[in-house]
Amino acid sequence: MSRETRPCRQKYPDRMRERFLELANKWENETVLLSRVDLATIHPAHREIISMGEPVVSLILERMKSRGGHWFHALHEITGTDPVEPADHGNISAMQDAWLKWGDANGYM
Repeated sequence: MSRETRPCRQKYPDRMRERFLELANKWENETVLLSRVDLATIHPAHREIISMGEPVVSLILERMKSRGGHWFHALHEITGTDPVEPADHGNISAMQDAWLKWGDANGYM
């Protein structure tokens, strides 16, 4: 499907965007100094973002594009996919690029 005719999946209420931003800020601020990703992924704000489900995928990708971040676990848990090539795991820039390309190809961007 061409980019012009592909449906956009960005359908979420304004309140969902506001709540996502609150949670994303809280998660990032409270986990920025953690050296263990596993501890960051069990943070209550991160878990609540994941519980919001598929409607927040566009918001996560938008945030990743503008501010970076380690959103890979949330994206994988919500979507059930991992577009990152095995050789690129651990390469944050390559992982972000793979997810952003995936998001674009699947109508989330």
